[in-house]
Amino acid sequence: MNESDRSPDEVQRDAPWQAVARLLAGETTPLEAEELRQEMARHPGRAELVSALDTALQPLSAGAKADVDVEAALASVMARRDGPALTAERGGTADRPPMRGLAPPRASWWRGAGVMRAAAAVLILVAGALVWRMMSRGGETPVRRYATRVGARQQVRLADGSRVILGPGSHLAVSGDDGRRADLDGSAYFEVTHDAERPFTVTTGDAVITDVGTAFTIRADSAAGTSVAVTEGVVAVAVPGDARQDTLRAGDRGRVSGRRLTVQRRAGAAADAAWTTGRLAFRDATVAEVVAELRRWYGVTLRVDPSLANRHLTADFTGQTADQAMRIVAAALGGELRGGGMSATVVPRGGGGRAP
Repeated sequence: MNESDRSPDEVQRDAPWQAVARLLAGETTPLEAEELRQEMARHPGRAELVSALDTALQPLSAGAKADVDVEAALASVMARRDGPALTAERGGTADRPPMRGLAPPRASWWRGAGVMRAAAAVLILVAGALVWRMMSRGGETPVRRYATRVGARQQVRLADGSRVILGPGSHLAVSGDDGRRADLDGSAYFEVTHDAERPFTVTTGDAVITDVGTAFTIRADSAAGTSVAVTEGVVAVAVPGDARQDTLRAGDRGRVSGRRLTVQRRAGAAADAAWTTGRLAFRDATVAEVVAELRRWYGVTLRVDPSLANRHLTADFTGQTADQAMRIVAAALGGELRGGGMSATVVPRGGGGRAP
């Protein structure tokens, strides 16, 4: 089958296979390597399989020649496969983008010094795929993945009846036999169908949030930490590896940063859910939180001078352009904006300060 005959769904489905083949062939780009690193971190068993395949390929010389039609081998792999290799995904949405940087194979992609290793990588994947599918179907629970683009939101109805509004530039993975475990990177609003026998748990990079029958928002970012705001009911928040947890009730906000949990009681948490209606609101937000949300909503990179980085910000955005939003942030922080477009810096008024 020619590349032009393949559907967009098939191209997207095949992307992880191509990425693993590139990895084993020593042709991975930095972006692909990071995508695969995250995939392996989520699935240690699959990481072990890739490591085993890589070990099997070590004796091959990177510069050896081969009389193997690798492109034909890859086509054969794709034709024989009956399911995804890297992820046991169920569901998903039309808004879900393909893995970034994983383009379909070009006619010349397999040519060059690594052809022998690439050929072996593809052929070994035929056997590896069988193991991978068994891991996906037997040893691992199917995962539903959802993602949004910059500036876009999406409503998701989960199998247990819970409702999620996924914020811009965010990723959500729902797993568990009962669909009651979720991993979040970005922003999301949850209306959870309570089940005392089956707690609904959301995990971010630095927090674990468990519902006790509630509605709540989460903002999670690797730089900004995790913020949880409860609009209804009760949630329990804990830091991974710490047996202690704190209980948040309606109106409370919790923030986890640097493995430290702080709680603000009756902080007016309803403002934290304003983004679900298109209004981006900050109440005593850290600079890191604001920068992360502007990136997701507008796709911009805003840097803040270290002399202003410890300040907090209260502001509302409804319909502003990216440039207007960055200027409002700069003014609220007591600084001024330098640059513009997709990247700008907030510096102290008068041009002082240090470069961030």
